[in-house]
Amino acid sequence: MTTKKSTSIIKLDSPELLAIEPSKASKIKETFEPMVAMLADFEDKYNEVLTEKVKGITPILVAKAKRIRLDIGKVRIETGKLKDKQKEYIKLEDKAIMGVHNLLVWAVKEKEDKLKEIEDHFIIQEQKRLEALQSERAEKLSLYVEDAHERKLSDMEEDVWNAYFGAKKKEHEDKIEAEKAAQKEAEEKERKDNLHAVRFEKIKVFAQFFDISKYFGEMTESEWGVFLGEVEANKEAYDIGQERIRHENIRLESERKEIEKAAKLEAEKAKKEREELEAKNIAERERAAKEVEKQLREKQALQRKLDAENKLKEDAENKRIADEKAAKLEAEKAKKAPIKTKLKVWVSSFDIPKPPEVNKTTSEIVAKFDAYKKWAVQQIENI
Repeated sequence: MTTKKSTSIIKLDSPELLAIEPSKASKIKETFEPMVAMLADFEDKYNEVLTEKVKGITPILVAKAKRIRLDIGKVRIETGKLKDKQKEYIKLEDKAIMGVHNLLVWAVKEKEDKLKEIEDHFIIQEQKRLEALQSERAEKLSLYVEDAHERKLSDMEEDVWNAYFGAKKKEHEDKIEAEKAAQKEAEEKERKDNLHAVRFEKIKVFAQFFDISKYFGEMTESEWGVFLGEVEANKEAYDIGQERIRHENIRLESERKEIEKAAKLEAEKAKKEREELEAKNIAERERAAKEVEKQLREKQALQRKLDAENKLKEDAENKRIADEKAAKLEAEKAKKAPIKTKLKVWVSSFDIPKPPEVNKTTSEIVAKFDAYKKWAVQQIENI
């Protein structure tokens, strides 16, 4: 009964099976038919779950779908193990085995996917709810925050969200109020700056009589009037002082000219005295220079005389030393002459007929022997 039912579900007649020897194909079918039978056992349970899904997904249905999916998954896993086992025993029928395996996997995978969809129903619904909540909250928050859609809002509890939304809304409103206050302050500053410019333009010709860094924009009309009076009083006092200074300058100029006249006479007198003193100093320096030059000539003549005498003594001493050295060399040479003669005779005694050049070794011996005699003669000469 089970076998008949399994045949109605899956037919193990893949093109790969039809292409191999019937006996081997039959053996492969026998291997996988228990898997087909196992699938047949789950068929009614699977269909029952799909029927209940139409009525509505409940937690009980989710648990049932998960249980059946896991059981059906075992069939796919066991099929894979059988496939690997059959491939080890029947290497040449690999394609046939894979064909049957693929048929079973296809049947199981489709059921697994549908059951997984039921199993994850509430998870998917929760994800959709969170996505809708995220979109709704981001839309509301975007009125007060530029990057609202980039912030994670769906995870917040309702009370947390309300507090967060209220805080951001207040921050936005406070910012707007601050901007309005800043605008009003800027307009007031502009009014005061314009008033300052008008007032400064009016009294800038009297700039020397007041502090030009003073700010006039915040003065009341009464304060401004008092300030103008002070500036005018300063100007009047300045004019009086300037007149007094002018008279004082005239007096000082007269005194300056008298002082300059006296200073000029004194300077001319001092200049004449300096010129006379300079002429006297020049004559004295010339006399002293001549005296020094005379003493220098006498000193140089005496030095030349001493140098000549010392040279004669030095030449005589050098000649004596050279004569003694030459005599000593001659004596040593005469003493060494008999020895050198004997050595030359001894070295010459080796001058015998050379052997014939038989080979390379003979030539090297003769060459080294001649070189040695030449070296010996040089050493004898150096004795």
